[in-house]
Amino acid sequence: MRSVTVYCSSSGALEPHFSEGARALGHAIAEKGLTLVYGGGSIGLMGECARACKERGGRVIGIITQKLMSLEQGWTGCDELVVVDTMQARRRQLMDRGDGYVILPGGLGTYEEFFEVLVARQLGDHHKPIAIVNHDRYYDPLVAMIEHGIEHRFVRPAIRDVLGVVDDGAAALASLLAHEPKPHDPARFLPMHAGTDSAAHIRGGRGA
Repeated sequence: MRSVTVYCSSSGALEPHFSEGARALGHAIAEKGLTLVYGGGSIGLMGECARACKERGGRVIGIITQKLMSLEQGWTGCDELVVVDTMQARRRQLMDRGDGYVILPGGLGTYEEFFEVLVARQLGDHHKPIAIVNHDRYYDPLVAMIEHGIEHRFVRPAIRDVLGVVDDGAAALASLLAHEPKPHDPARFLPMHAGTDSAAHIRGGRGA
């Protein structure tokens, strides 16, 4: 593994401990000799993680849209700052240029990026590891929603095998580095392969 894509918030209105968590991840990425790939902003958790990585001698690649250059204050301290035209192009590069993905606390944009990466893994479009940093239990509702989907057979249980849920950045990197890619088996991951006989049995039981 050579690079890690980090998805996280650009908000500057967060409690300080979230920033501390982002900085700890940035330090850890640099100390592992990895390149940080992120959304290119200088504010919020994005800026904290990027600056922390650079402080410890790490390489930082930012991917940002022209529209967000002023809103997220594109960080000129990046070793490479790529400015693209659309959010779709930004997400594509963030996904392609990382060998693994870490999800720090974030808002709607982070949710979108996380689910795009997760669905691509479910489909076998990539075999890269994914880790959610559940800092201060921020992502408990997200994890519960995925489990709710599994319970009701909209999501296959195998998705748990490709998604690490950890408490901090160091554990996230350990999870990524320990990952061993396996051949993709659509029958394990895709909902249309769920046991229809079992579902029919359940329906029949309810009607009995």
